[in-house]
Amino acid sequence: MRNFRETFKKIYQEEKGLVLVMGLVFLLSLLLVIYGVFNINTSGSLNYVGYGDIGKFTGGEYLSLWNSGGYRSGGWIELMAFPALALIIGVLHNLLAVVIYKRRGAGVAKAFLLLSLVILLGAFITLMRLLGEG
Repeated sequence: MRNFRETFKKIYQEEKGLVLVMGLVFLLSLLLVIYGVFNINTSGSLNYVGYGDIGKFTGGEYLSLWNSGGYRSGGWIELMAFPALALIIGVLHNLLAVVIYKRRGAGVAKAFLLLSLVILLGAFITLMRLLGEG
């Protein structure tokens, strides 16, 4: 644990860009948690929880694929996966970035965190669209 703290101090002193990206990941994950928790409709029995272009194969025939896509309904508790994902990415990916920095360098750690930002942005957009359709 002490070695981890020393690595983080080194990142803070030498790599301001990496600290900025770490802050962005944490901030976006925090925004997704807040948005998800306060905007999920818990009073309704069904919400839209997913979307697929193809969807489930309902009829057992090839011809039933053309209309089987669209929104999938479910309970509000299933939408809590988005804030949970944000918490995991916001905390765990920042910790993993410190380990990656120690082993591979700042460039790989920044690339990892930028990928985390893209995942968070995709989750944020998906959650906004699902809540907007409900």
